[in-house]
Amino acid sequence: MRTHEVAGQTHDTPQVTPARSRSGPRSPGSFQGTAGNAVVARMVTVSRMMTEDQFTQGTGGTSRRDRSQITKVDGALAAFYALPDTRPGARLLALKDIVSACGDYVAHKGGAGSRVAGTNRLGDQARAAQGQLDPEAVFRDLLTVIDRTMEEGKHPGLDLRDPAGEALRASQSLPAPRFDAMMRDFVRKLGALREDEALPEETRSVIGELMAVVPLVTVMQYPQGGKGGMKLDPAAAEDDPAFTFNVDTQVRGGTSFLLGHIAHELTHVAAHQAFGSSPVMELVQSGATDQEVAALARERQQTLAELKAALAGSAEFDDFQRDMLEEKLVYGAQPLKLELYASTFEKAGKITAAQKERLVGWGTAAGNASGTLVEYDTVLNQMLIYLHMWRTSQDNPFYVLLRKAAQAAFDRRSRARAGGPEDQPAQPPQG
Repeated sequence: MRTHEVAGQTHDTPQVTPARSRSGPRSPGSFQGTAGNAVVARMVTVSRMMTEDQFTQGTGGTSRRDRSQITKVDGALAAFYALPDTRPGARLLALKDIVSACGDYVAHKGGAGSRVAGTNRLGDQARAAQGQLDPEAVFRDLLTVIDRTMEEGKHPGLDLRDPAGEALRASQSLPAPRFDAMMRDFVRKLGALREDEALPEETRSVIGELMAVVPLVTVMQYPQGGKGGMKLDPAAAEDDPAFTFNVDTQVRGGTSFLLGHIAHELTHVAAHQAFGSSPVMELVQSGATDQEVAALARERQQTLAELKAALAGSAEFDDFQRDMLEEKLVYGAQPLKLELYASTFEKAGKITAAQKERLVGWGTAAGNASGTLVEYDTVLNQMLIYLHMWRTSQDNPFYVLLRKAAQAAFDRRSRARAGGPEDQPAQPPQG
């Protein structure tokens, strides 16, 4: 997964202190279940689908039916009708199951038999009905499907119905203004996590910092011919920056994945503003020496190594969660990353040759930890959101170390934003 775009290079409001919920942390499934009520209200109900009784009567009635493979189609149709209209994502998956069951039955009969014609009609109807569902409602509900799979301790990637792939396709079908509006709603959901009294203070401070830069993100869109990520608008004035967010809607981890992705990309914006970075959005204070950058990279690489060790020693995470966290820890320190970004940006005319030379020099100074100079803060904040939404125990050694590291990174950004020495305490940003 790449969240800081390379090929075109794409990488609410002021901070307030909201009232905090005393009801305890909500599960991702329940969180997303409340997110799209307006969408559900305007949903299109599937029509022109034959009922269970109509299908039974149109395929030979009940006589000797229990001895036929047609019962698998009956089961798929019954499962579809057991779902309410308010579960469009689940209904989409059920319609796909009907199409699959119909195809399997017709293939089993060799395309001949008294029940084949009626089965083909049902398959055609189920295929057509998929296009009647509201894509935004489908996207939101498929997040709920994935969230609930994770809550059950199951690996969502093993779901043969591919809810993440279906969510991706649903998001791709949305008109640009509606996609933007939907994603801004999810940004608000990220901000609303501050209402949860169980949210660690380190995470609360980070979310406040991220919400303060949301007004700078003028476009949220499905990636246009490139990777997901945040991109600085080259046409914007230096003193009035604007960013385009190419949102990764391949939400293989459900709501926690999406909100973590949003936090990751907004961290690029917050750090760019704090450090006075180039369009590459390096996580280094403008004007730093090679020696300072080398020390910073070593410090960050050591922290990531400590996090890997803590993760290896924790039995609390399931296989999918562990894979997600390991992926972030590797991504945060990949070698040659800053040099690659610098070369790509310079070729695209987004930075000057002098800027490229400086960034490549920093990457060289960082040794094999060049990635820490562009993705360290971002992955820390992303994992903070994951662990909160997974309801990880706050005394988990990995979580304790992650919060400490994220707080140190937050303090560094705050000091840079305030213009003070980096070794002095800093106050949180005021939005």
